[in-house]
Amino acid sequence: MARSSGRSGNSGATDGIYQTLLIQFDKVFNSARKDYPGAKSSIYRCKSSMRQFLFFCANNYRMQNIRNIQDKHIKDFIEYRRDQGINEKVIKNDIWAVRLFHRYTPKAKNRISDNEVFGLKSTPDGRVDRAWTEGEFKKMLDFAEKLGRQDVAFTMRLAQHAGLRIHECLRLSKEDAEAALRTGILHVKGKGGRERDLKLSSEALQALSEASVRINNDAGKLFVRPGQKTHSAKKSIEGFISKHRDKFRELEDREKNMTFHGLRHTFARKEYFQRIDRGMDIQRALVEVSRILGHNRPEVTKIYLGTSHLNFNYVK
Repeated sequence: MARSSGRSGNSGATDGIYQTLLIQFDKVFNSARKDYPGAKSSIYRCKSSMRQFLFFCANNYRMQNIRNIQDKHIKDFIEYRRDQGINEKVIKNDIWAVRLFHRYTPKAKNRISDNEVFGLKSTPDGRVDRAWTEGEFKKMLDFAEKLGRQDVAFTMRLAQHAGLRIHECLRLSKEDAEAALRTGILHVKGKGGRERDLKLSSEALQALSEASVRINNDAGKLFVRPGQKTHSAKKSIEGFISKHRDKFRELEDREKNMTFHGLRHTFARKEYFQRIDRGMDIQRALVEVSRILGHNRPEVTKIYLGTSHLNFNYVK
């Protein structure tokens, strides 16, 4: 059949069908978001891919029920994406999104075949995924708190919810924290002497508030004990994670071990995908997240996202 994602002569009907599918998909998405065991950023990435697939189905098949997805829809969508010049890695990510939400679709009528049936090629990706899952973060955090490692717990929370590097956490004084709590803005002394003002989320503000109360260190740095060298504090925090990470690892095929810096990757992906989900332009989203992270160039931020940012050529 002829494949198209553009407007046909009966564009009004296509729009109506597409909106019907989106209403159904919102329910599936909410179910997946609650139950999916991995990083929530993956769900938001997949949401955008799924929207594009549903528009394709509405425009080419007039499909009106998300439960009716079957192999022929996926096969034609793959051919359409190839005709667009999209590489195999991105297409595989698109189809992975369809599979994910198909699993959460109640009373789905058809089973989706394996990638081999669709002729999808193996596409190893040279980039390494450093991001933590939410489960890994929560379990490590609970463990650190149980063992009384407040320095580990609070710096982990600031990396996860504010994207701070470990040395940026260790430079913070109680005075810095109190100023941020008054204004909602944290002045960060970053890598290479670059400084930035960071608007903090409620989670990051809560972490700073609790740290200011629970850590008795009025003079000097908030997370560096009196008399302790900063590099020693850094080594201690990173060593704690390295020693205990195998207890909490959820991704058995992880190419890179869990590290403190991986929490910054998790933060970057969350910020990026939230912007994409709101309909923001890809380049603008990259620029905004790049500034939050303290990068000079958006291209650097792409490393934190892997290749998944290429998926966001979706229909609004």
